[in-house]
Amino acid sequence: MPGVIIRKNALQIDLRAHGYGKEPLLMSPTPANVRYAERLRLEILGKIERGTFVLAEYFPDSPRVPKVQASAAPAAGAQPTIGDVFQEWLKIKRPEIQHSTADQYQQTLDSYHFDTVRKMDASQLTFRELKILLAGLPENSKTFNNVASVLSMALEYGHLAKMIPEALHVHIAMRKHQKPQPDPFTLDQVEVLLQRFSSGQGRDYYEFAIFTGMRPSEQIALSWSKVDLHAGTVLVDEALTRGKIKGTKTTDIRELELTARARQVLERQRAVSQLAGGRVFVGEDGAAFSSTDEPLRLWWKPAMKLSGLRQRDARQTRHTFATVCLMAGITPAWAARQLGHSVEMFYRVYSRWIDRADKGAERRKLDGYISAKPGDIDSKLG
Repeated sequence: MPGVIIRKNALQIDLRAHGYGKEPLLMSPTPANVRYAERLRLEILGKIERGTFVLAEYFPDSPRVPKVQASAAPAAGAQPTIGDVFQEWLKIKRPEIQHSTADQYQQTLDSYHFDTVRKMDASQLTFRELKILLAGLPENSKTFNNVASVLSMALEYGHLAKMIPEALHVHIAMRKHQKPQPDPFTLDQVEVLLQRFSSGQGRDYYEFAIFTGMRPSEQIALSWSKVDLHAGTVLVDEALTRGKIKGTKTTDIRELELTARARQVLERQRAVSQLAGGRVFVGEDGAAFSSTDEPLRLWWKPAMKLSGLRQRDARQTRHTFATVCLMAGITPAWAARQLGHSVEMFYRVYSRWIDRADKGAERRKLDGYISAKPGDIDSKLG
């Protein structure tokens, strides 16, 4: 694979096109290790695109990693640096947010984007230097906003804490970007896709995702203690992100009503994992998943390639459940509750399918009213 260099006794990941170098992996070039290096490179490229890549976390021995020498604690009265502002804000912010969000903020502020200002006295950061810093951030609007929004919050704290004289955060403007629209599967396409899973467990995993609309982080965290097959419900109160169990994305607890297809999946899963009493969905080796990347790599991506369908990511399982509900005439309020959305957000995301779902019924009511004779209208209003 381009980007992975095989040496006699080692491997290298080539990141020269992204401002780094041929970064070494201290492992022998076996086929398994080469495949690992390929997956690692794709993970790194994703982080570079999002602005969260930290070279030292992946390649601590790289000659491009600054060698920081131990130093004494700052003398009393020493001016705080921009790096000090970042770390103090993170320390105060961490108890208020989910651990996954805190880790994302940490990675963003530790990224190479801020190397030029991290050691600068906080009192010396000016409007001009801020604008130069922003100009060097990734051009992609979504990536820019991900990085700039964290910077803005940290600078606002620094100003309110009187570490930064100017209110520089007010000069950070987010860029407009077009959010990707739902791209759901039709029911016919769902059946085609499900037939392409080589593993029964993989098929069950994604059939459950499609016919419940659960978030992937909620599904891999689902335990048998939260399943009531007699009542046909599942309690959704936690998610697994970055290897840790936390509350749901919205922090709301919801009881999900199981569709017939979802119940059938759970009945099949009983033979696979219920006796162990832990997670409902496990890998081929019986072990619980540590991240949502594993089902994607093991099951989703191979099945999508074999299906012949237009390539889509696994987030469309959730969109598919929402749009199938609407096409079936289900009220948006019920569908929103199943998904863990507010009704307002559900209308905003799926308005196009809501319009289609009425099959012209509302327009026909209006046409009937408009075309009625004046006397008929008076009697209706009567």
